[in-house]
Amino acid sequence: MYLRSIPVLRYFILLVAGIYVSEWYQPKLNHIYIFLSIILSLGILSAKITKLRFMRYLVPFLFFGIGLGSSYLFNQKNQSNHITKVGQFDQYMAMIDSYTESKPKTYKVTAQIFAVKKNGKWSKVVGKTMLYFNKEAQVVPQYGEIYILKNTLREIEPPKNPLEFDYKTYQARKNIFTHQFLREGDFIKAGEMKGWSLFKFANSLNVYTHTVFKEMLDTPKQMGVAEAMIGGMKAELDFETKQWYSATGAIHVLAVSGMHVVILFVVLNALFGLFLNKKKPTFLVVILVSLWSYAIFTGLSPSVCRSTLMFSMIQFGTYFRRDDNPVNTLLLSAIVLLIIVPTWLYDVGFQLSYLAVLGIMIIYPSLKRLFYIPWKPLRWIWEISAVSIAAQILTLPLTLYYFHQFPNYFLLANPVVSLISSVMLPIGLLVLFVAKIPFLGAGLGFVFKWLINILNYSVYLIAELPNALTTGLSISATTAILLFLAIGFALLFFKNKEIKYLKLIAVICIYLTCSGAYQLSNQNKQKEITFHFIPNGWGISVIEGRSATFISTDSLCKEPLIYQFHLKNYYDARGIKSYKTQAVTEEGNFLINNKLQNIQWIKTPNGPVIDPKIEYLVCSQNAIKDLKNLEKFEGTIVLDGSNKKWIVEKIKEEAELRNKKLIVLYDIGSKTLTF
Repeated sequence: MYLRSIPVLRYFILLVAGIYVSEWYQPKLNHIYIFLSIILSLGILSAKITKLRFMRYLVPFLFFGIGLGSSYLFNQKNQSNHITKVGQFDQYMAMIDSYTESKPKTYKVTAQIFAVKKNGKWSKVVGKTMLYFNKEAQVVPQYGEIYILKNTLREIEPPKNPLEFDYKTYQARKNIFTHQFLREGDFIKAGEMKGWSLFKFANSLNVYTHTVFKEMLDTPKQMGVAEAMIGGMKAELDFETKQWYSATGAIHVLAVSGMHVVILFVVLNALFGLFLNKKKPTFLVVILVSLWSYAIFTGLSPSVCRSTLMFSMIQFGTYFRRDDNPVNTLLLSAIVLLIIVPTWLYDVGFQLSYLAVLGIMIIYPSLKRLFYIPWKPLRWIWEISAVSIAAQILTLPLTLYYFHQFPNYFLLANPVVSLISSVMLPIGLLVLFVAKIPFLGAGLGFVFKWLINILNYSVYLIAELPNALTTGLSISATTAILLFLAIGFALLFFKNKEIKYLKLIAVICIYLTCSGAYQLSNQNKQKEITFHFIPNGWGISVIEGRSATFISTDSLCKEPLIYQFHLKNYYDARGIKSYKTQAVTEEGNFLINNKLQNIQWIKTPNGPVIDPKIEYLVCSQNAIKDLKNLEKFEGTIVLDGSNKKWIVEKIKEEAELRNKKLIVLYDIGSKTLTF
């Protein structure tokens, strides 16, 4: 059986199980040590009594314990002196440990907190936070700088709208639980990290890359693509460019991924192959050192480390055990990475990159042999297309689950993107090395700039084709699992030619069809109104069947990021096919009339109630500071995200005394009314 040739699979599954269990149940560290000790003791006894017969059953459980242990040790909150456990303090000391990301009004960095000042005394702590330095303070924080900061740390808040991206959990898996906005006077620079550090060196290379590209490139779109593709830095990417690449299925180009490492390997293989014997270990060492040098050059970001380690281990496996199943090596690299950073298990990039490589390993060889094309250029196009199809097959369920969309022209985009990227990557790296050489640096920079323009324009043309992107494909976790099973059964059918696999696929298809029809029936009948929490703003969704109307100010209705971050997942899950906006005036009191529920909106300070019988009254922009004018109103008062917090707290106290019905979106997030 094929699975018997992948012995590493059982260790991988148990390690993943251990990491996943620790997400919901966190045992104490000494309990984990006891569990591991029992497994090791049983293993030693097994080796002496049964001559390793039962070892293969015990070792996987050892990996389960390792999963529990690595998760416990990685989570800094489990340490007694974590920043969230020390209570109130006045100041803290932190070191910047990330590349400085420039935002419109702030500089964004992460920082390691190592000391707090409490009752006049400094004490050691651990923790990590996200800092936003106001640009008006005229300070640009740099890696390794140490600051003493006033403590106004705030916990990162959970999502406040239906199915909104969970930024709190996303950052928590990086050990970041707090953030702080800093103005002039909130901090002073206390010094810098002394000595040499690999990460400090990597960050300096990031800064160098940014400086070189900023001098050579003309537009933000050029800058964004260059930094993302060559250096793995996405801070300069604008929303529109991301949408183009996402719509064509070429978004992987904008992150240093396995494709980049493969391109670099091919170039290095050809270059060093001219004067080194490829069968000698020296050749392998030179290649791997070069790849890891590239990883350092790009700042040792998670995606770079992941791709480079995965490819390094595959190359080791290929070199030392040429007839071994490469899937074992792939899974072994995943095991190593998950032991080091167990929370990568939940990282979308980690999941998709490994599934894509797995798809290429097990599907591509058979797919490639379907057609033999003698003409080389056409054969290359088919092989690239086969790689894309193989990767797309295994990543499809997760793509639908996370992004709710499918790029219809990915087969058209990928050969174009692969061809241009194969030339762009080595030239881009060469530009960084020769940037200071007169004429040569400028000449290569000119070529690099036009390659970016060609790539961007090609992706733009494909993204603008009719029906380039199918959206609204929201599926549940159960559906994603069933799709994976169907794909697995299909692969087994093509391998073994047994009819039972077709029967299993048919059962899954029937179930998905029935559940889809039931869901569609419910969506056609749904009627609901949602009051959204939008920071410093407000908005309402009115859903009837599969149509939605978003009601807000003209500026928010036209802002694409509002839809992308606050509405998209919600609308996709509701099966919305028709979406429109309804802009209302920035000021004044007015009624919003619809078939489900009429709503009054107050935006004029202390404005009167138009109709006391209206069920819901939305108050925005600090329009009411007390409830004196709302004595006769008996409905529900809704305070949205545009009101100041001190006013909200005052009204909450008054509403409790007056026995008024009150909904505070800042506290509960959005509020949905179902009809």
